[in-house]
Amino acid sequence: MNIKKILICAVMLFINTAPARSQIIGTLQADRLNLLNTYESGARPASLGGAFTAISDDAFALIYNPAGLTQIKKKELSFGIHYAANDRSNNYLGYNSLIPNSSTGISHLATVHPFPTYRGSLVLGFGIFRVGDSNLEYSKSAYLSDLLGTIRNTLNQTGTIYQYRFGAGIDISPKVAIGANLIVWDESLQFIEEISYEGTGDSTYIFSDDVSAGLDGLSMEIGFLFRLSRQLRAGLKISSPVWLSYEGDGIEYYDGSFIDPAEGTWTTDPYYYYIKDEYTLPMKFRGGISYQLKNLLISADAEYCDYTQTKYNGLNLYNEINPGKPVLKETVDFNMGAELTLPFYPIKLRAGYSYIPSRFVGLEEIAYVEETLETMGIYSEWYPFGITKKREFYSFGIGGLIDQVLKVDLNIIVGNFERESVHLSESTETTRISFSTAYRF
Repeated sequence: MNIKKILICAVMLFINTAPARSQIIGTLQADRLNLLNTYESGARPASLGGAFTAISDDAFALIYNPAGLTQIKKKELSFGIHYAANDRSNNYLGYNSLIPNSSTGISHLATVHPFPTYRGSLVLGFGIFRVGDSNLEYSKSAYLSDLLGTIRNTLNQTGTIYQYRFGAGIDISPKVAIGANLIVWDESLQFIEEISYEGTGDSTYIFSDDVSAGLDGLSMEIGFLFRLSRQLRAGLKISSPVWLSYEGDGIEYYDGSFIDPAEGTWTTDPYYYYIKDEYTLPMKFRGGISYQLKNLLISADAEYCDYTQTKYNGLNLYNEINPGKPVLKETVDFNMGAELTLPFYPIKLRAGYSYIPSRFVGLEEIAYVEETLETMGIYSEWYPFGITKKREFYSFGIGGLIDQVLKVDLNIIVGNFERESVHLSESTETTRISFSTAYRF
């Protein structure tokens, strides 16, 4: 048994994320860190499918449209908690694995202060928002006849993305408001990844990688709110590029024993390394419209981003195996929602839908595996990778007002996503529950 052959096959098969400087690693980190899929928070906006850009009449204007802060006439203190579950299953060469993953915690804490002005209102706000997580756990395994053994890859990763948002909104006319946000990104991340081999007899091999890192960043937003009529409003938000720094320390080691007397039992001393990577995420453009009927509010949003402009250490991401083939693509997200106010009761029922397409052309981690195998001669052709179920979410919620000062909202979101090729398939089922409360005084 050849140690080098096992090592190369294992690493190429499962794409280790240790400190190698490559575009593939950059792409996988962007995906694993969830940088391309940060979601927005708040029970009421989430209940409306995220279609909140033209509404933004509470503390969540700090997330969706800072110009909407001008609609808040009293001081507001807002707080929320969440529960999120992401169950991931995959099948690789006939081997199945199911990994449940869940988290519970504070989703946001925000405060808003209005100041009356000659033209209308100047409102300042600050909030800490949980906008995504990097919690990821999976196990992949396969028997490779070429190596006469089974290779297994496991990853356990934890991390939560927070944003500290400083916002301001001001009326510049009775029909137009403008606002801006300064956003500080923050995340602490830890993961342990292992690649192991179990062969005939007593042949074994293990690679371990233990990383502790932090993610810091900065971005800005500008928003507009247009009061087209008493019932109709439109909103626009332009987000600057996001400048992110990923920095930390890692430890890796190799250990193994083989039947071949020439190889014997071997191990390596721990290897300590330092990580410092830079990401630049592209600008985003989000627009929305809302229409208020007597007891029914309808809203819709769309967001455009050209993810091909994502940069890793100053370079555009590309496919190393086929440099002419892009890794990321342009996307348009869609959101829509409705809110029904019950007559004679201060209760609102909500429902929403959101479509968040994959940012990848197809060369995500699950596809890199197969395309890489082709370069090793294991497959004679590259098998295409495709989306079999789009990333769609359905949301439902309820909210009410207590004593005219305390607002309470609850929502649930369900959704799933599936992708597959000839030898690989993966599916993710998502459930999110959030509770928000706001006190105005």
